[in-house]
Amino acid sequence: MDAEPTDRALLAATGPGAQAHFARVLRRHSGVLYAVAYRQIESVPDAEELVQDAFVLLWRKRARLGLVGDSALPWLIVTVKHLAANRRRANQRRGRHETSAPEVLSAADEPAGEVRDLLDRAFARLPAMDAEIARLCLAEDLSYAEAAERLGLTEGAVRNRLSRARARLRDDLTEGRRDR
Repeated sequence: MDAEPTDRALLAATGPGAQAHFARVLRRHSGVLYAVAYRQIESVPDAEELVQDAFVLLWRKRARLGLVGDSALPWLIVTVKHLAANRRRANQRRGRHETSAPEVLSAADEPAGEVRDLLDRAFARLPAMDAEIARLCLAEDLSYAEAAERLGLTEGAVRNRLSRARARLRDDLTEGRRDR
């Protein structure tokens, strides 16, 4: 009887069979990983998304990944725990912003459509890359590192561009409110 190949061997596969080998790793560990994710975040959709994100990261980093032993499970568990911590922080930030947002909107006495139009115009005035960075970091709550990886930039570049984008958005939105 042939021994089951290790995660290390499956992840090292290249060429046309790489995806099939990766799928074996996914099937091997997805149940345990989901249990860990759910324990961390206590939300079925969020746990499913965290597991998916962990496997996407594993796929992207598989060529340069330093596994301890031959199993990817320890790396996946640590990754899910980090992603869950990021998600909890993002949810807390979002919760704080959402509780204050209705007061701001009602105090401004503006219909939501007008606010959305104002935001859309402000984002449209940003350079395309800055608008995408702002969307990822501000709307989707990605970290600088996650946005940098997704866009192929350095973390410092994302941080600097987001700082400039925030300043432009603040100026444009303040100016837009004065024009009314």
